[in-house]
Amino acid sequence: MGFLRSRHRLPALAPDHLALLIRRWFPWWRALDHDERDLLLEYTGRLVHSVRWEAARGFRITDDVRVAVAAHASLLVLRLDDGLANYADISSVIVHATTIVRTGQHHLGDGLYSDDADPLIGEAIHRGPVVLAWDAVADQALWPQRGENVVLHEFAHRLDMLDGITDGTPPLANDAAMQRWVAVCTASLARLRAHLEPSCIRAYAQTNPAEFFAVVTEVFFTRPRALLDEDPDLYGVLRDYYRLDPVNR
Repeated sequence: MGFLRSRHRLPALAPDHLALLIRRWFPWWRALDHDERDLLLEYTGRLVHSVRWEAARGFRITDDVRVAVAAHASLLVLRLDDGLANYADISSVIVHATTIVRTGQHHLGDGLYSDDADPLIGEAIHRGPVVLAWDAVADQALWPQRGENVVLHEFAHRLDMLDGITDGTPPLANDAAMQRWVAVCTASLARLRAHLEPSCIRAYAQTNPAEFFAVVTEVFFTRPRALLDEDPDLYGVLRDYYRLDPVNR
C-alpha cells in the first residue's frame, strides 16, 4: 500500500466490529458471495487502517466514517487486477461534515474555468487526496436506490486517473476492450446530451467524459437494472471492466 499513515493513528478495529459496521453502511453485503465478502472485509480493513484520514474544520473521524468510505471504495477494486494497489497514490481522505464551497478559479472541464463559488460534496485530486462531505456519504449509503454515491464517484475518478489522463477511460485489458469502451461510452454520452429520452443517468454526466464515467459508475452499482434496461451496451462495458454483475445478484 502506498498510503501515508496519519501522524496520529486512529485505533484499529476488531474484525467483528469491522464486519458489523460494514453491514450497517454497505447495502450490497448480502449480495456478495462468500469469497467476495472475505475480500471486501480484507480490503476495507486495510483501507481503514492504512489511509491517512483527515478531519476538516472540526469534524471528527469515527469508525463509522472510516468504514462507510472504505467499504464503498473497496467495492470498485474488488475484482480489478492489483486490487487496492489501484489506490496507492491517494495521499489521504479528507472528510468534511457537510458541503464544501470551493472559491477561487477552478476548472469546469473542456478548457473552461470559473471564479464562481462552487459547492461540492466530493473531489478527487490527481496524486493527492480524496475529499468527501460526510452527510452526503451517509445519506447516499443508506438510500442507494436514489442512484447517487459520492464515494463511488470520487474513487472512480481515481481509477480514471491511473493512466495519468482524466478522460473517462480507465486502464483497460487490451486494445479491443479500449476500442469497445470508447465506442460505447461516446455513443451513450451523445445520446444523453441529445436528451432523446428520459434517463436514469443524471444530467451532471453530460459535463465531460470523466464525469460521465464517474456518474455511470454510481448508477451501475446503485440502479443496475435501470441502467441495463436503458443502455445494455454501457452496462456491458462497465460489467466487463469491474468484473461484477450487480443485476444478477
